[in-house]
Amino acid sequence: MTGGTQKPPRLLKSLLSGTFGGHPLHPAITDIPIGAWTLTAILDIIWLAAPAGNSWAARGALVGAIVGLIAALGALFTGLADWSDTYGAERTVGFYHGLLNTAAFLLYLVSLILRLISPLNESIAAAVLGFIGFVAILVAGYLGGDMVFVKGTNVNHTAWEAAGEDFEPVLPASNVEEGHLYRVTVAGVPVVLLRRGEQYYAISATCPHAGGPLDEGTLDGDVVECPWHGSRFCVRDGRVLTGPATVPAPRYAVRVRNGQVELRRLGGH
Repeated sequence: MTGGTQKPPRLLKSLLSGTFGGHPLHPAITDIPIGAWTLTAILDIIWLAAPAGNSWAARGALVGAIVGLIAALGALFTGLADWSDTYGAERTVGFYHGLLNTAAFLLYLVSLILRLISPLNESIAAAVLGFIGFVAILVAGYLGGDMVFVKGTNVNHTAWEAAGEDFEPVLPASNVEEGHLYRVTVAGVPVVLLRRGEQYYAISATCPHAGGPLDEGTLDGDVVECPWHGSRFCVRDGRVLTGPATVPAPRYAVRVRNGQVELRRLGGH
């Protein structure tokens, strides 16, 4: 799960990161336990309001607790994979985020056991533990939001790159050697350029995952590996081949005119 420390193709890392689906997997999975445990809390309140007539709510809360626990395991492993690529302040916040979610998992696990051993699955102690666990996931969710919206964890770092409408000259064609990565600038955006025979290819020099400099990465054929976390991209078309990155690198059209290599970004934002 530690990204660049493993050799390609790092299938498990890519799976946990969501590379194959083109979207980070962790935030998609976390909706399930949050939703299930929210329903559990609501049903526990309904049962506590009138235990004699709302025994169905206690049984429904049991189901919600089970669904949340199963889904939380997926959230745990995908979150750990994402957290392993963080550093500094975001790593610290991520640690407390994971710690609170782990505490919530254990609280709901004990709550589930109490429900299972209680007659008709009705237990005030189980409901109270569930409420405490629910508070824990709310705080954890706040910290998760801080990681994404304040610190930019797992945000596409190429999403706001400028795209000019016209081709821009970047280098004399005679200076571009085959099989070497060149860092150039197009509309103020760093781009990595590669020549293969008479063909030229260019993609953004910024890794979408965390902003790593692809021009400083390792080139293997037509594939460049980010030096920070090991994401791999095909320079021909920008496809992401190995996680933790989940979105492709923006592509650039390349032409040679009057001895100059000229580039223009393909597509919009």
